[in-house]
Amino acid sequence: MTKQTKLGAMFLAFGGLLILHHYVFWRRLYDLRDMLHHEFFEAVFFTAGVTLLLTHYTNKRGKKRGHPN
Repeated sequence: MTKQTKLGAMFLAFGGLLILHHYVFWRRLYDLRDMLHHEFFEAVFFTAGVTLLLTHYTNKRGKKRGHPN
């Protein structure tokens, strides 16, 4: 597991933990009045995690096929 995949998995885990935290304390998965607090950070963590994992796996596939990088 590379540093990039570890970081991507960590961001996805943080995003999941924030959703769990929000659900446990407020019994909702999202709250429109609180959009700039929990939901903003959930979106940032999920986006960063997915982006890191996708770029790692697409670059890995490209190197196997012989693409120059």
